[in-house]
Order: sequence, then C-alpha cells, then structure tokens
Amino acid sequence: MYHRYTVTLYLIFAACISCAAGLDFTGANWIWTPGRAADGSYPAGNVTFRRDFTATNGKVPISANVLITTDNAFTLYVDGKPVGSGNTFTSAHRYCVPLVNSCNVFAIAAQNYQPSPAGLLAAIQIRYSDGFVDTIVTDGEWHAVSGTPAGFEQCAFDDSSWPAAFVEGSYPTTAPWNAPQNAITVPPDSQNPGPSLQPAQWIWTNELTGPGSSVPIGSRAFRKTVTIPNGGLVVQAKILIATDNAFTLYVNGLLVGSGESFTVANRYVVNFPPTSRVVIAVYATNVPPGGPAGVFAAFDLVTCDCSDDVYFVTDGSWKYNLGTPAGFTDPNYNDSTWPLAVTEGGFGASPWGPTTVPATNSPQSAAANGAPNAPPADVVA
Repeated sequence: MYHRYTVTLYLIFAACISCAAGLDFTGANWIWTPGRAADGSYPAGNVTFRRDFTATNGKVPISANVLITTDNAFTLYVDGKPVGSGNTFTSAHRYCVPLVNSCNVFAIAAQNYQPSPAGLLAAIQIRYSDGFVDTIVTDGEWHAVSGTPAGFEQCAFDDSSWPAAFVEGSYPTTAPWNAPQNAITVPPDSQNPGPSLQPAQWIWTNELTGPGSSVPIGSRAFRKTVTIPNGGLVVQAKILIATDNAFTLYVNGLLVGSGESFTVANRYVVNFPPTSRVVIAVYATNVPPGGPAGVFAAFDLVTCDCSDDVYFVTDGSWKYNLGTPAGFTDPNYNDSTWPLAVTEGGFGASPWGPTTVPATNSPQSAAANGAPNAPPADVVA
C-alpha cells in the first residue's frame, strides 16, 4: 500500500447527492485479479474491471450513485465516459451518474503502484423511475484483467474472455484494510444545506390590513405547485414549517402531519415516487380569540437524476382561498382562480420573532380537527 493525496474529478457528469439515502460499503468485497501471492500482495501494474448492467422487467433506470475506493488508484467510467478518479484508498469517493434505458457498463481502470496488497471496493445504487432501487457491489460478478485494453470502457466491448474478479474478502473485516490506520473515510450522502427559513416570508390572505395585523379566526387553504425544470425528477421533500396558529400539511395529496407552533418549526422528510411535479397544500387555522396569523415554510426537493435540488419558500407566489374547498389537497385540484398570498415579513418579523429549527424530524401525524383526511405520506421520522 502506497499513499498519495491528489484527486482528479472529471466534470463530464454532474456529481450530486444520492436520492436514496444510506449507500455505504455494506455487502461489498475487496476484489482484484486472480493470482494473488501467498503473502497477499500483487505486482505493480494496471488492472481493469468491468460490470455490465441491464435493467429487467421493463424497469427504467434513472441514475447510479457510486461509492468507490481503490488501493492504490482508480479512474471510473460509466458508459464510456470518465466520471472521476482518486489515489488515496483511505478516502472513498461518491458520484451520481445519469443512466440510459439500455445497456450500462461500469468500468474501472485501477493501478497498484508497487508490489503490495491491492484492491477495489465499490457499491453502486441504481435508481429506477418507479422509485425502487437495486444495489451492485464489488464481488465475483465483476470481470477483471491485467493491463488496460483499448476500448474497455465502452458498453459494446466484449469482456466474455475475461476471468471473474478474485474476491479477497468482505468489507470491513478483510486485512490489511481492516487495520485502524487504514480506516476508510466515507463522504456524506449529501453536501446540500437543506431548506432554510432565512429567505421565507410569512404569508396569509387579503384579510390582512398590514403585516402581522389581526385577522378573523377560521381556517384557510394555501397551495403551491412546483414543476421541476428540464423534466427533472425529485423523490423527496425536506420541509420546515411553522404557523400562527395551526396547520395540517399535505404533499402530493398525502397527509404529512400537523402542528401548532410559530416559535418552533416542524421538520419533515417526505419520500415519494419520482415525479417532475410537486404540489404542497396547507390547511392553516387562526384559532380563537384571533389575532395575527401566518404560514412560514421552506422546502428542499431532492432530485434522483443527478441534477441540482430545487428550493422554494413561502412567498407571494403561493395561492390562497378564504375557505377550505373540498378536494383542495388533491394535486390535480384547479386553483387557477385563487389569488396570490399576501406577504407579511421575513425571518424574525414582528410579531413572531425568530423561528427555531429543531435538530430532529417530526413524525407523520393525524390531520388537525376539521382538516381533510388523506392517506399518510411516507414520512421519515
């Protein structure tokens, strides 16, 4: 093993977070070519790996999230294009790569710098258009050959004569990589900051006579429809929401939960099948004896096609209704005649002051009294 510390990233594909959380090296094996010496070492030189992947049963793959490290160095290719490289095996790398609905190939050009142990370790999570995932790990299903054959990274390359990779052992128990000094640092699933209430606006209806003024008691309906740019797909919403006085929140017609605090936000993480359109509906109530009222929220829509997350907040682009019409939580409800919400002020505005963001997620909960019932959303507590 020989440590070096430079990393090159290829920007052919945009790197982004995994849309299915939790990808790690569980189940993966250290692999190399057959022919390991009795002392566990390999000669210096180049080794090439390939793993074909074709979706079955009519499934349409969207993207692959790749977690990879190599002792000593690697360059990763997907469908013939370079994605990234590294040469410090104690630092894993994470990539998100769009896939095509045909044959896909994961190919790796690896190198052992000097006679010593050598190994490739990888986990690949495939996301489908129906929301399901498959995971590929380094194991005996990979093909491996010494050298770097021309065109090895292309999907059409014929690797049928290559031997199966030699499985050296599973992660994290295989020597010498199980030694404390060889512990692998795995980058976090997400580099994105998540939703922020700082740019959000308190909103209500035209019953306001001024920012933070008293308004009639009762419940009002609010909606926001977000279409993902360029036909992108999202699979999760991270939400911060506070109201004066109470709310019930719906995402794409499903019940997320309820709350009744404007000093401490509710924090939700909601999963749903891949979609290019998200509809948020809020049943908000100003309770007796009345006074100021408002809805205050921020959203982060997490993509699964390697594009950037989509962020939005409560502002003057939301729509409201002075009642709570039947069916308003349905994503296909027609709100075209609803007026735009009235803004009252930003983070820390009077009379509410700063809103605290909790460190933990809120669980899915029942609708508030009087709010529409709906099937429960997939809320991550």
